[in-house]
Amino acid sequence: MRHPLAILILGATLTALALGGCGLKGITRPQSVPDTFIFVQGPVDTVNHIVHLHWFGTDPHGYILGFEVRLLNPAAPADTAWRFTVLKDSVITVLTPAGFTQAVFEVRAINDRGVRDPDPARQTFDFRNQPPVLRLVGKPNAAERSDTTFASITVDWSVSDPDGDASRVRCSLWLDGHADAPLIASGTHFTMPSQQFLQGGVYRSGFRTLYLQGIDDGGMAGPVDSVRWYVRQPVAGTRARLLLVDDVPHTDPANTRVDTLYANAVANTGLDPASWAVLRLESDQPFRSAEDLEQTLKQFETVVWYRGEQATIPKVLADYGEGIGPYLEAGGRMFVESLNLTEAMSTYGAFPLAFVSRYLNCDGVFQYPAPPDSSASWSLSGSGQLRCPALDDSLLNRRIVVGLRAFQARDPAQVLISVPAHTFSQDNPIEMAVALDVPQAGGGRFIVDTYPMVSATISVTGFPQRASIVLLKILGRLGLTGP
Repeated sequence: MRHPLAILILGATLTALALGGCGLKGITRPQSVPDTFIFVQGPVDTVNHIVHLHWFGTDPHGYILGFEVRLLNPAAPADTAWRFTVLKDSVITVLTPAGFTQAVFEVRAINDRGVRDPDPARQTFDFRNQPPVLRLVGKPNAAERSDTTFASITVDWSVSDPDGDASRVRCSLWLDGHADAPLIASGTHFTMPSQQFLQGGVYRSGFRTLYLQGIDDGGMAGPVDSVRWYVRQPVAGTRARLLLVDDVPHTDPANTRVDTLYANAVANTGLDPASWAVLRLESDQPFRSAEDLEQTLKQFETVVWYRGEQATIPKVLADYGEGIGPYLEAGGRMFVESLNLTEAMSTYGAFPLAFVSRYLNCDGVFQYPAPPDSSASWSLSGSGQLRCPALDDSLLNRRIVVGLRAFQARDPAQVLISVPAHTFSQDNPIEMAVALDVPQAGGGRFIVDTYPMVSATISVTGFPQRASIVLLKILGRLGLTGP
């Protein structure tokens, strides 16, 4: 009698052989295809062009590896490709440039064997889109004396989108004559490049209009806003050699003397009157950004900017002075005369010390003990001689001047005007530079003078109007004499 276990083993062996003889290696799972569902089914109301869709898939004999989705939109007929995702939802922004479109959303599940649902889930949607609204809030206007500019303009605008994300609204901008090639900007601030102002390859004086239009993430364009203002050509001639910036208001006691000093100096250079222009900031202030300042300066070979004996911080230079650096780097030449021109620890000024170090080749400015801390604002009281070593000349101060800066120049050859030791009211122990002339790496030149030249225009024996002569020599170093 055979043991029951042996009979069981024999039976199992025969069964295995029989199955093997039939070509079967094991038990195979039934073949199946996945099924896909969209949470929204059937007719739906018109929905926003930004919609959050959900879907899922099932497979009775496996698991879902991922999904492929696509949106068949008549507004984007070329975009019919499936896109793979492992997500089960997505926020979809539908292109609706006309404000309405009827599109079909499709999704198909893919199982672990790579089998796709042969009958994808489909849902038809009616999408709507309301246009964004952009409104100019910062633009040229008479109240801020910016209604006349050179070939540069900065504008700011507000954005609203009743059915979308306002931060994703793009702005299309163009000047009259450039409607076929608008520029696209994001955010709410933009400076129109000077090249856009060219007409026939040159700058021309006349009224210009800037247009602005919002475009949302669904491609819907909103209403157009615009601003019209007067644009000046740089000079009457073909070569813009000099921009003379008058930053002294008519209420300043020294206004007439300062203007006369600089006007006469420029006239004595022999420059063609058609090659230079005057910008009086009291009546015209065209700058609304550092980019405006940069682009305006770049329309001139040389810029001379003067403030006379004003002790106030030069606001335009403080607000937009960052535009000077790119001008110098592009080969521009500039002279700036102003008190309180650079900042220091506990001392206010227009130019930060990083700017001074980079463009004036300085280690900083000298300070002196002043309760409760220290100050970089030096002063002169009455008679005192100033040296101009690079010009082989000198000046004689005859006024009380407060707000000078004493530069820690790295190259003595770049010192233009200096105050001898024990001349400042604060009793400076060494000779200190108050004006520098620094060549720039890009071929430009930067002359900064913290001593007001008009303070040395009183005739004194041995110093007959030396300021006029010294100023003319400075203009010569800027290339403003001769052809």
